[in-house]
Amino acid sequence: MPRNALLPVFFLLGISAMASWHALEPSEEAGRTAAIQLGQALFEDRTLSASGSMACASCHQREHAFAQNVAVPELYGERRGTRNVPSLLDLPYFESFFWDGRGTRLDLAVIAAFTNPAEMGSPDMDAVIHAISARKAYREQFRAAFGDERVDQERVSSVLMSYLASLTTAGNRYDAFVAGDTTSLSEAERRGMEVFMGKADCGSCHSATGKLAPFTDNRFHHSNVGLERMTGHVSETISAFKLRRESGSSMAELVLSDPEMAALGRFAVTSQGRDLAAYRTPTLRNISRTAPYMHDGSVATLEEAIRREIYYRSLARGAPISLTAQEQRDLRAFLQALDDAALPTH
Repeated sequence: MPRNALLPVFFLLGISAMASWHALEPSEEAGRTAAIQLGQALFEDRTLSASGSMACASCHQREHAFAQNVAVPELYGERRGTRNVPSLLDLPYFESFFWDGRGTRLDLAVIAAFTNPAEMGSPDMDAVIHAISARKAYREQFRAAFGDERVDQERVSSVLMSYLASLTTAGNRYDAFVAGDTTSLSEAERRGMEVFMGKADCGSCHSATGKLAPFTDNRFHHSNVGLERMTGHVSETISAFKLRRESGSSMAELVLSDPEMAALGRFAVTSQGRDLAAYRTPTLRNISRTAPYMHDGSVATLEEAIRREIYYRSLARGAPISLTAQEQRDLRAFLQALDDAALPTH
């Protein structure tokens, strides 16, 4: 089964964080198809942003595994984001959403960008719903999907989730290997898998257990990336963040518009000292398609990411991890085997 073909199963069974929302399920196949098509149209519609220049698809680009090949997104005017765009093909493997895990409900996460001043910038969802309702073509699509033309937040969220659930892929060669096809990995890739599971200890955070391994532990770790932004003024940054929050600014707006506040990491969610500059472990699926890396996109290449991870994992363990040049090449080959055979075509 293609790995993202499991996404509708997650939706129906309510596994992990996805148990906290209820998607509207059109009863007929034609309704489900209409919901997917409507979700795609909304996903790609730039006119639903305040500037008229941004859509969900502006950052989550199909050709880059529904991520983006720049460090942080360029928004509109001279504005830039603060966080690297994660791939939407990764959704089935996560229990919370966004780099700091501030989202625990997918139905809210999929519409968050519409109203975030640091992203698409609509004043509220009522404005988005009004813009959709004002277009006859959209009203007709809602009728096809749900049987009537009513547009509301729940339905907008539902069709977007239907579209994301439809993004099936062809699986990868590691999944085939685990399923029993021992010829699916090359000799170098098998050596790299041994390094990954053993000497490099990558699997302690990027879990490779199960038939459809998530390659993440869904936990938050310190990567020593971006800390220099707050050097010498951590307390001031925290105080400014708390003051802005108390004044009514949303967490998402602050961390996506201010690089120093973005550097707070998971702390912005929990206010726990241990979470300062901690970020969710990304999955390694489609890793070679989603450069640059880290939460701020500051690591440009997979080779650099491997070297950095080996160095900081050695520091965390208190013992050096010494990989030969060949072992690093083999490890890279294995990581490339985690790429889906093909990306979604619709």
